Amino acid sequence: MLKQKGVSFVPISFAKPRKTQSVHTLPFSLPKFDKYQRLLVKISASKVKPKVFLNLSGVPIPLSSIAPHLVYAGAPAISSLPSKYKGIWKLYLLPFYLYLPALKREASRIEIIANSNLSAEAISEVYGIPKPKVIYPPVDVEKFELAYKCKERDDMFITVGRIERGKMLENAVNLSARTGISGIIVGSLIEKDYLERLLKLARETGAKVKILYDLPQNELVKLMGKAKVYFHPTIGEHFGIPVVEAMAAGLTPLVPVKSGAYEIVPKELGYSTIDEASTKLKDLMKVDMKEKVHEISKGFSSSVFKEKMWEHLSKYL
Repeated sequence: MLKQKGVSFVPISFAKPRKTQSVHTLPFSLPKFDKYQRLLVKISASKVKPKVFLNLSGVPIPLSSIAPHLVYAGAPAISSLPSKYKGIWKLYLLPFYLYLPALKREASRIEIIANSNLSAEAISEVYGIPKPKVIYPPVDVEKFELAYKCKERDDMFITVGRIERGKMLENAVNLSARTGISGIIVGSLIEKDYLERLLKLARETGAKVKILYDLPQNELVKLMGKAKVYFHPTIGEHFGIPVVEAMAAGLTPLVPVKSGAYEIVPKELGYSTIDEASTKLKDLMKVDMKEKVHEISKGFSSSVFKEKMWEHLSKYL
């Protein structure tokens, strides 16, 4: 969007990126502790004086004394939404709680745009500000539309998500075990021990589930042309881009009621429990909603996102 509009920009990060140039503080790449880096990027940002900060980390770090500050955000990690940070893991988020007063002050004097209504409500809750406006994320719907033309589909569901515990992929395994319907889980491998837990669960429950990791995107598109339903397992997910990708491919989505994705699908396609999802999955194998959901997906193209985001950003330039 910035390039198309002729706007010069410089990426800012705390650690040195692997593939791009940026203003950074740490002279090497640091793939871990991403939550902390979202706070520490303030050190790097203080080195520049732009016309506006476009903050895509989602954290309203204090920058508005330098230049106008526009934040595009999902739900804060310390909101009341379901989280992978449970028990002792909550200590990982301690810096956010300690720094919260400063984040609240910044949030009260800048513009924040949320990636869903669910996120907007969580942002309002955590920072004590009015509910922000919403712009849904951009999705490469054109690429996934290639699978839309596939007519012969199997009684099968697909789930897409990084293979890490926060994605709650065990819900997909349990869904297959309860219904006897085959499923495929596709995602980048982040936690090997979690993958082993999923495979063990599949063996113990008799689930007919395949787990494919680090699959090229063109292979994922081909797979989507073979399935009838997309099952989203992550309760509390801020949005869920794979849901839109699947709709573009002609799959009927089945999503948690407690998720940003529920805002954009027909309301009969939400579930609150795995038992409810099991009943609906069986029914959806007999229903063709390809055209309806495909039409919905067109509203989430990159061009739509760029137009809406530029409307907010351009007033600062």
